[in-house]
Amino acid sequence: MNYTFRQLTSRPDSQGRCRVLLDVTWDNQREKLATGVSCQPTHFTPEAKLGRTIAKAETGHAALNTRLTALVADLTDLFHRATANRQAVTREQVLALVRPPAPAPAPVVPEGPPDPLLTELLAQWEKEHKQSSADGRRRWKQVAGHLEAYRPKARISQLTKPFFLGYLDYLNELELSDSTIGKNVSFLRACLRAAEKHIPTWLTVKVRQGRPVSLRREELLTLLAYRPTLPSLVHEQQRVAFQTQLLLRDSDLRQLQPHHISEQDLPGLGKTLVLEFYQKKTGDEVRLPLPPLAASIWQAWGGKVPVITLQKRNTRIKELAEAAGLTRTFVRVRFRAGKPHEEPLLIHQVVSTHTPRHTGADLVLWGSGGDRNLKEAALGHLGGASVYGYDTLERYAPLFLSAWVQVGAPSFLHPDLPDSYTQ
Repeated sequence: MNYTFRQLTSRPDSQGRCRVLLDVTWDNQREKLATGVSCQPTHFTPEAKLGRTIAKAETGHAALNTRLTALVADLTDLFHRATANRQAVTREQVLALVRPPAPAPAPVVPEGPPDPLLTELLAQWEKEHKQSSADGRRRWKQVAGHLEAYRPKARISQLTKPFFLGYLDYLNELELSDSTIGKNVSFLRACLRAAEKHIPTWLTVKVRQGRPVSLRREELLTLLAYRPTLPSLVHEQQRVAFQTQLLLRDSDLRQLQPHHISEQDLPGLGKTLVLEFYQKKTGDEVRLPLPPLAASIWQAWGGKVPVITLQKRNTRIKELAEAAGLTRTFVRVRFRAGKPHEEPLLIHQVVSTHTPRHTGADLVLWGSGGDRNLKEAALGHLGGASVYGYDTLERYAPLFLSAWVQVGAPSFLHPDLPDSYTQ
């Protein structure tokens, strides 16, 4: 095999450059290959050493020489392989070195997934989360209503960054709090998960929460000393006391079953009622001894928590706090568009079903002299298998009960605990 570079000077381009060809001869055959390289005739030296065929004066000479060198290398490799395999080189094989590859067939694009309405995905979410509370489902429907008002019949494919930013502006114009807007964003993320689509990094919002409502020690003791006459408030007083002493969320209070509380023999304490369950929100294990007040309420309940709807509970707890005479001014702070908006209110206007958990955490911290590990263990943040292993209960139970003794919580509410739990 022999090869020679030559230039086709009869057809220069508009800048005077001429194409470089490669003549190849082998076994009484000859073929002309287009190299794809062009240069000024004065810069072309066919007899020069390979790699210097195009002079430095030519713009882009290095890339042009590299292309010619690569073509020669491919040509040499073709003939070496043919010799090693005792095969003849065909013209088609030589031409294939410079012939552009045939275009690949167009990929078969599978039919795309359906493009459901954003509001349609609510029904799918509810179907997949049958265990969700009625309050949770109500919030999702409120979000769906906002979406429908902002962009009727919006589909999942329309959930782009401009759509999202416009929706945030719309919600801010409604003067919704940042926490409410956060629930809207959570719904959009749930829509993408339901549609099995990727959740983009921009689909998020920074939410700041105002200071949670918590009763002071003297306020809690006043609430516990109050003697309500309405059965509904008696029941709520029991729920608040039980929930506060065990730092329970309302969702966890609702799920308590008789087997979650059992009598155990604890070192240094003797036979003690112990609460053991897994938190609904986090799945973390909680293991706490029942202080005397909580134990008396549990026994009065007969192991069955008197449950009412969340909305009714929020109303009852406000009525109870007002009837007990809790009138301290509490400045409720809600963030809108990242800015705090203050609203002075009476404490009985802002207490809710989450107030007992915050109150219990603050008072356990106060009664233990600032033992934050005890507080975290009582909240269930350490879990049953903490860094101390499974002896968390033995370590913290005496400290937990001692903290409530320091608070001064009574051992019972009043002697006439009702036997009936009509709500």
